[in-house]
Amino acid sequence: MFDIYHYPKDKGYTKDFFRVVDFLNKFNDKYEYVFMHWSRFEWMFGRDSFKAEDLEHITLFQKNGDIKGILLFEDDPKDVYFAVYEDDDDLRKEIVKYFVEHYPENDIIIPEDKTMQKLLVDRGFDKTDWIDPVTKFSRIDFEIPDTNGYEIIPLSEDYRLDQINYVLHRGFNHGDDVDYSEKTLEERRHMTSSPHYNKTYTYVARYHGRFVSFVNLFYKKGSKSALVEPVATVPEHRRKYLARACIYKAIEAVRGDRAKEVFVGSNRDVYINMGFQPFDQATRYTRKKK
Repeated sequence: MFDIYHYPKDKGYTKDFFRVVDFLNKFNDKYEYVFMHWSRFEWMFGRDSFKAEDLEHITLFQKNGDIKGILLFEDDPKDVYFAVYEDDDDLRKEIVKYFVEHYPENDIIIPEDKTMQKLLVDRGFDKTDWIDPVTKFSRIDFEIPDTNGYEIIPLSEDYRLDQINYVLHRGFNHGDDVDYSEKTLEERRHMTSSPHYNKTYTYVARYHGRFVSFVNLFYKKGSKSALVEPVATVPEHRRKYLARACIYKAIEAVRGDRAKEVFVGSNRDVYINMGFQPFDQATRYTRKKK
């Protein structure tokens, strides 16, 4: 009933790339499947560490050439898969059948969908305690924190690859030994140059000329939802409300371009205290141990 199509081994921003982005955004515009926002797919593509040969493990379920459902991973095909699909019971059955037969070692993440849950349980899966949470920014008005001594500016005003590399390396706790090789800096260029990456939606905190906090919002003009990803602050500059200031400035930017809602894939207290509230979650299912 559904045609099976495997994503080609091509990391270029091809017609298939935009087909998947548009398919995911179709749901995101209805605030569905926000846990697999289109930008997570694009962010994966932008990383040089991601391998083109892994793309064939992304499976599209099509009808008359249109994507109806998809099984995709994030970064590593040996890890968990996400299922995104239209509301069609035959499609649900097809996706579960295909997943059981072709991904015998993987777990699967699905929305709060009782029909899909039953299909998985009937095929020998257990629901885990692991969830993929989504929170939504709920404040209309907010005040940018005082960041005395720090400049909060968009990346479009100061685009330096060495500083992007510095803040992301140290902000994600990779240690003090920062690699500034040409290869590494080119990777940072690719990461911040994907089709829908907009440097006016990325804000940094600058201290004595150095980036010490970095926040990006993915937003596609004409769509409805924006996603916060990534957020990083250098250890010795944390607890100074720098990330909050950057997030608020980025929210102002995307709202100015008519974003309706802003989400983040986390329910950590730091985001709740900023004004994000629980919105949705997806659940991970794993095969029962024999």
